[in-house]
Amino acid sequence: SERTDPGEVLSVKKLITNQLEECIEEYKKLPLEIEDKGAILTLVDTSTLNKEINEFGSFLEFDQLEPLLYSIDSGLAIPLATVKKERKFKVALSAGIDKAASYLKGSFIKSDRRKKEGRVVIVNDNKTAIVSCTPQSIGGYELSVTIRGHHIKGSPYQLSVKASRDYTTLTNQRSFNVGSSTYGVAVHTNGEVFASSWDGFVQVFSEDGTAVRRIGSKGKGNGKFGRPWGLLLVGDRLYVSDYNLNRVQYFSATTGQYIGQFGSKGNGNGQFSKPEGMSTDGKGNILVADYSNKRVQVFKEDGTFVQVIQCDGTASDVAVDNEGKIHVTICGQNHVQVFSPD
Repeated sequence: SERTDPGEVLSVKKLITNQLEECIEEYKKLPLEIEDKGAILTLVDTSTLNKEINEFGSFLEFDQLEPLLYSIDSGLAIPLATVKKERKFKVALSAGIDKAASYLKGSFIKSDRRKKEGRVVIVNDNKTAIVSCTPQSIGGYELSVTIRGHHIKGSPYQLSVKASRDYTTLTNQRSFNVGSSTYGVAVHTNGEVFASSWDGFVQVFSEDGTAVRRIGSKGKGNGKFGRPWGLLLVGDRLYVSDYNLNRVQYFSATTGQYIGQFGSKGNGNGQFSKPEGMSTDGKGNILVADYSNKRVQVFKEDGTFVQVIQCDGTASDVAVDNEGKIHVTICGQNHVQVFSPD
């Protein structure tokens, strides 16, 4: 075989040695520990994992369970309940997180916190959580609804529980002489009784039936009436519907001072044709039975128009129950039409 020249071998050895020395010097310049600012990126194919998860359920991000995305919807202007009668509340859920209702927990205790009464039942029904409880005695109660240990909006909710009333045996204690054609009546929390008269005023009585003052007089100006009909008390504000003047006026119930009005004759939004009974939904809305227009109109407490609820006949009166259902008496057809709050 051909022999290699020793000089060539030494030359190659020197070249390799120089290259190794250069590599060692470069290596010494490198950090021997991971720096804080360094980042390690790992790419993982999660498609298989996601497929397996989706087959048995789904996860909700934590921010979707934010307590303030839920709120107690009482459905009452005055938070009342009756002994040994079920009281239901709705818990409003933000769109897309109705499955998280399973995380809701509730408690129902006396306000003095001495005694826990009544079992709280939470049912997830058609994307709405229904919270129900049944108080066992009179007094103040506190309903708490939490999610992962945190109170939702409106919780804790204060509730006043009163004794059940027995209407099977009623006695005629007294009568009030109001005037011509009395249609509307309302009772203030201070015990005063308000009654409308087609003579053009609202008469106010004390609890013992003594006439104490009048609100309004016959006429067409502010604070005057054509034929006052329906009466509604919301806090200290008295709403009066006017059958002839096709409007609703509102006053201070205690002073009788005129505050404002809304409505005019017609069939458009916010217009009336013989308005009669009124009610509140407990959430800042006023409902007015618009008789000849065969509908109920909904307004904010300041008179801002909200919506129309069309009825199947002349609407003479309206009431809202604890669940938010709207009940309308249909004059001439001898029935009550019921609308869902949804």
